[in-house]
Amino acid sequence: MSLLKRYSAQHPQLRYQLSVLSSEAILERLASNALDLGLSYLDRLDRSQFDFIELAQTRIGLLFDRRHFDFAQAPDWATLAQLPLGLLSSGMHFRQSIDHALRSRGLTPRLRLESDSVHSLLQAVGAGLCCALMPLDSGPDQLQPQLCLLPIEDARTLAPLGLIMRRNAPRSALAEACFALAAPLARAPDEPR
Repeated sequence: MSLLKRYSAQHPQLRYQLSVLSSEAILERLASNALDLGLSYLDRLDRSQFDFIELAQTRIGLLFDRRHFDFAQAPDWATLAQLPLGLLSSGMHFRQSIDHALRSRGLTPRLRLESDSVHSLLQAVGAGLCCALMPLDSGPDQLQPQLCLLPIEDARTLAPLGLIMRRNAPRSALAEACFALAAPLARAPDEPR
């Protein structure tokens, strides 16, 4: 949303359409000119086909409802694996990063709910069905005061997040202008991953 806010400040007359897609679908639609810009993880990016701005490494946090769970700090991975968890669908990069973190520690999660909808996960957390692993700074804890999002130590996605634009023509002038507005947000090469 910080990118949209930045764009809206410069171009208040614009309307935006957001779609939630897998990283592969974003790249396919960018390549076929069905999307102008994409926000995706950069691990599968063909850098000869796309221009990109690396924005950030996504940190992972534990989201829970204080009415149903109580943590002073996020538990370690072994404890997380024992919680009833709600996770994004396995085709999503964010979920693949969580699965990798668990497998690399020899852990299997106690999966209660799997969904491709963040909204459904938020509802399940609010109902006390599960806790969820979510990107930090994603804001669900700001929407509802009973929700808490705690950082998990050393928990990051496998690849950084980036803004992506097709390298070849046709490229819309508007997409190029938005891409240029995002350039100052690029992650410095020496920033920690």
